[in-house]
Parts: sequence; structure tokens; C-alpha cells
Amino acid sequence: SIHSVPHSRAHHAPPSLRCATFLPSLRGKMADSSRKQANEFASSPLSKRSGYLSTPSADSKSDFAYSGGALERFVFATPAFISIFMITFVTFWGARVSPALTVVFICCYVSYGWVKGIHSAMFSLFVGIPKCHAYRDANWHELAKNPEQKSPIIERTFGPQGPVFKAGRPALPILSSEGLTEYQSLTAKFDSLYHVCVIPTYKEPLGTLRKTVGTLHAQSCAKEKLIVCLATESRDTEAPEKVKALLAEFGDGLLGLFYTTHVLAEGEAVGKSSNTAWAVRCVKHTLVDTWGFAPEDVLLTICDADTYFDVQFMDCLAFHHAQDPMPYNTTYQAVECFFPNIWAVPIIVRIKALIDSVGFLGQLASPFSHPFPFAIYSQSFKTAIDCGYWDVDIIPEDWHHFLKCWFRRDGNFRVVPVFLFMGNDAIEDETWWAANKARYTQAKRHAWGAIDLAYIVCQYVARKDRVPFRKVYKLFSHASEHHISWTLYWVTVMLGSLVSTWINPVLETYPFGIGLRKLAMLCFLPMMFATTMFMIGDFYIRMFLLHDRRHFEANAAPMWWQVLSQIQWLLMPVADLFFGSLAGLDAQLHMAIQPTMKYEVSTKVSKDGGLKPEGGSSEYQSA
Repeated sequence: SIHSVPHSRAHHAPPSLRCATFLPSLRGKMADSSRKQANEFASSPLSKRSGYLSTPSADSKSDFAYSGGALERFVFATPAFISIFMITFVTFWGARVSPALTVVFICCYVSYGWVKGIHSAMFSLFVGIPKCHAYRDANWHELAKNPEQKSPIIERTFGPQGPVFKAGRPALPILSSEGLTEYQSLTAKFDSLYHVCVIPTYKEPLGTLRKTVGTLHAQSCAKEKLIVCLATESRDTEAPEKVKALLAEFGDGLLGLFYTTHVLAEGEAVGKSSNTAWAVRCVKHTLVDTWGFAPEDVLLTICDADTYFDVQFMDCLAFHHAQDPMPYNTTYQAVECFFPNIWAVPIIVRIKALIDSVGFLGQLASPFSHPFPFAIYSQSFKTAIDCGYWDVDIIPEDWHHFLKCWFRRDGNFRVVPVFLFMGNDAIEDETWWAANKARYTQAKRHAWGAIDLAYIVCQYVARKDRVPFRKVYKLFSHASEHHISWTLYWVTVMLGSLVSTWINPVLETYPFGIGLRKLAMLCFLPMMFATTMFMIGDFYIRMFLLHDRRHFEANAAPMWWQVLSQIQWLLMPVADLFFGSLAGLDAQLHMAIQPTMKYEVSTKVSKDGGLKPEGGSSEYQSA
């Protein structure tokens, strides 16, 4: 149930932002002090750079997103009301009340689908894939050491003035909080940065964790710059032994390897958000409060337990951060894909994974999209501290944390793409039925993100004197489009014209004498072009961008089978029905009736450790 828990006030007010200007002596002293503390940490024995963290930072508190107010409950029910209203319109009463409006709506909505599909596919093929090639071929460490070389970054992602350091002009000022160090060169800023990667995990197989930590261990800066924290749950009694095994295998190759144990507190939701909040607070106590790391010199990455990193990711991330004129108002998002085990999953799970992978690349590449973080994302440690860490009563933590930062920065917050592929396993289980059921559960959990529409509304009401309505409206529109429009699409396309014609026979010939069904089919034809481009994008990414990536089995199937299996795209409507429309409606109705959710973590397969379910489920205890 919704708990009436007062919001934490510790970090709600964002610091005032301005262009950082400091005396050179102060800048030097701050930089030298931070560097000295980091060097002391790096030179300390492994026993001090690893182990169990149990103490959170004294100046941090658990933040709650929802209080159970009437406005929240009203907006919780709104997505379900809109969906039911529109579904009944296209399948029942619309054809009776206004045949003309029904025809216009169905044809426009069908066209909206292929416009979005072609848009994502075009930008994936002609912008995203070339950028992924350029990012893959670049040496990001060398680019930082030789600033005169041109990087493959799309400069518009940093704003109209482009990156901070650019040949032929003075460095741009950094929009930051008062008291931060301002570096005078790209190399100096790049060298000052350290990385913390937090991996929330609950009963993950050791083999899966070994692969994830292994790809972090393989980072080009791992030994000098990278600290890993495994965020475990107290209910996972086997976690300490897994951490011990990982420490023995990878400890010497990382700057640090810690783990935390999250004990669920009253009002907290079981899941990644509450676990991450506890882990980051403990890391802050150890690195910032105890060892003296400067928060602005630490980049924080949150990932899933089955994340397979590109070997240059951390260097690439540091380069982006060093070039960002708004480094503390940014979340960095890599290209997430589900290709590592794509040939081991059921066919409709595979289809949905391919659509999501290619489509997400297109969203990141397009200047017309509004990308949100998804599963694997990074930001400055200072940003996480200023914005009050992660809310603990949340299930879909990636979108929600972005929204929280967005409002804490008064709408002055954005996502910057990093065009390196990050792999996550698609849902795999012991049987065909179990895998599809698990994928449906995962889709419902993702669709639960519609609950954040209430968060946007309530935050605007509380901050309307500080956040322009125009910005909030744009944010709300993009979030609504994602959570509501695609839930309706399958019903509109597959049932709308057929059922409406049954309800009102006039639509057999109206309009133009051809009838609604034939007109809707004509409107749908361009979707075939969009699907073809998705197929090409899928093939190209697997064959030329991921063919040699560690832990990726993207081309494990024989080539003849990969070609023949393209008939699988005929099942795309089935995948959209179960993992789009039905899962979305299920989540929305659940949210409207009772805004609580059972958190079920998906089953994972460890190729070197066997299949092990992640271990049951727990009741979602708050909205």
C-alpha cells in the first residue's frame, strides 16, 4: 500500500548553478588534495581497498518519492482510464457515435506507428551505426592525451556551443556548483576522474557475476581508476561467498572491490532502487568522507548484474564527462542491447529483444527523440549526492532517478549518449513456457514505470515557481507517449478497423468507397519498410559490431539459420501483443486498483555455472 512517509529534506534543494570561476591557487590546492587522497587509496593494501561496507554517509537519508496523497492516486489511475477509453473507442462506441472520427483516428494512429518505426530505424542505420563504428575504433585514452585530435562525439549533444575543450578557441566555462575545481585542460580533467560501478544483485549465479566483473576487470583503466561495489541483499545468504570468490579472482586488477548488504527498511520497495540507494550512501562514506575523494572527480555507473561492458567504456565515459559543459546536470547513457544470448531464447522473446535493441540505438542517435536512461547509466557522484541519491520506494529506478535529478536541477538536466554497446542477457529459462512467462513479468515491471507520470505531476505542483511549464509539458508528453501510446497500438492496428466495421456496417464502404479495413491496411504498408530496416540493422550490428565481443553469442547460430529465421519477423504482432499491450494494460490496471506490485526478478542463465533462478519474489511495499 501507499505509505504516508514524509520526504527527506536532506538534499532536496539543489545548489545554485553558475559558471565556475576560482583563483588559480585555490584550484590547484583542491586538485592536489583530491589527487593526494586518491593516490593514498591506490597505494594502500588490497585489504583496505576491498571488503564489506556497512556504514552510510552521515549526511544522507532515505528519500521517498510518494506520500499517498489524493493527487498521486488520481494520476496513478489516469493511464488505465485513458487506455480503456481509447480501446473502447476504436473497438465499440466510436464507430456508432462518429464513423468519420473513428476512421481519422485509426488511420492516423496506424500511420503514427510506422512514422515512429521508420524514424528509429533510419537514425539507427544512418547515424547510430556509423557512430558506434567510430566509437569502437577510437582510442579514447589517446584522444584525452592529444586534445588536438578530433573525437567522434556528436557535438550537438553537449549543447549549441559544443564540448568544453575544442581546438582554436578558449575552453568553455563549466556550469557547476560553487567550490568545485576547474581544470585548465582536457588531459588534466580526464586524469582527475575515477570510476565507481555499483552492481545491484540478488541471488545472481556466480557465473553471471563473474562475466560482468570480468568485463570491468578488462577495462583499460581498471587497476588505476575503477572501483566496483556489489550491492547485495540481506535475503541472499550466499552473497558473501560469491563476493569472496570474485575478490580472489579480480581484486588485484581493480582499484577497489567492495560489497554492501541492504536490509529492507519500513516503507522501502524490494528492488534495484532501494538497494542502489544504500550502496551509494555507503560508498560515499568510505570514499568521500573517509578517504577524501572529491565527489566531482568520481563518475558513478549503475548497471545490472548481467552487464557486459565494452573494454573502453570507462575511458570513453571519462572523456565525455571532461568535455561536458554541464557535467553535473547530465546522465550518460550507453547503447544497451540484448544480443549476448539472442539465439538461446524463444522466438517471440528474441523478436522483442531485437526491436528494443535496434530501436534504442535509433532513439539515442536522433536529435528529435527524448531518450531516457535505461538499466545502465552513469553520472557524476556529485550529481547523485546533490539530488538526494535514489528513492527507496520505487521499482523502475532508471527513469525515476532521471526524473528526480531533472526536477532537482529545475528542468536543467539531460541524457548524453555514449555510442558503445553494452550487453544484457535476454530472458532465458529452462522451458519455452517459463521463458515467455518470465519475459511477460519483466515487461509488466517495465510498464510499471507509468507510475512516474504521477511523480512528474506532483513534482511540478511543488516546484511550479522554479520549473517552466513548457519543459514539464514536454517531459510529461514524452513519458506518456512511451507508457500509454504503445499500449494502445496493437489494439488499434489489429482490431480497430475489423471490430469497428462489425459494429457499424457503414464502414464497409466508408470512406471513398473502399471501407475502413482496406484503408487501414494501406496506411499500414509503410511499416513493412520500417521492419525491413530493423532487420538490416539487426544483421549489421551482430555481424560487424558485436562479432568479436566477449560473452556475446550474437552469431552463434549458423548463417543459413540466421537467414532462414528472418521469417520470425512475422511474429512481431504476437510479441507486441504479449510484451507490449497486454503487459502494459496489466500494469496500468494494477496501478489503478492497488498501486502495489510484487517484484519478481527474472531468471538468468549462467553459461559456466548452470541455470539458477534468482530466487522467488517479494511484495512491493510501496508505490
